[in-house]
Amino acid sequence: MAERIKLNKVSLREQKQRLALYQRFLPALEARKQQFLMQLGLVRNDIRRQEEALAALLAAIAQWSALFWDLESLMRYFLKIDEVRFSLRNVAGLKIPRFDCVAFADPSYSVFATPYSFETVLARMREAIALREEIRILKEQERILSDGFRKTSQRINLYEQRLIPDCREALRKIAVYLQDQQAAAVGVAKTAKRLSEANGI
Repeated sequence: MAERIKLNKVSLREQKQRLALYQRFLPALEARKQQFLMQLGLVRNDIRRQEEALAALLAAIAQWSALFWDLESLMRYFLKIDEVRFSLRNVAGLKIPRFDCVAFADPSYSVFATPYSFETVLARMREAIALREEIRILKEQERILSDGFRKTSQRINLYEQRLIPDCREALRKIAVYLQDQQAAAVGVAKTAKRLSEANGI
């Protein structure tokens, strides 16, 4: 249900203030939307680049998969993730996670009791897992930024298509009403003056 507009000078002033407020907020919202769009482009490039790096690494790992299967029973203890570390950064008022590193369980082992290739296989597998986790956090960034972009776009549309036009229409109606009232008052004053002159008052 539309708000009922009071046709008076107080309402005229309120509507002018509202319109000025909306027009002041709109450029800030537009700038925020552009910032989200730019960050989304950067994040999507990062996702693509890291996915390509992971695919290349997995292809390299596949070449010595037989070696990995030989080490599988030992390797599982060293590939256990203790924590995925990330920090938060602010992008246009949104808290966005940024990947820092993956902390793996690090049980001790004997260099002499493990095959010479163990450390190489372990490093490659940890690198692949870290890339996978980084991609996961990048996709979370993309989701948050997309959501922020969508909500900001909706708010801009609300301002441009409803609030500002409604305010302008209210101002027009109030101005027309006040002009009519002023014209009527002038007409009444002229009539009263003519009547008083005709009656010799």
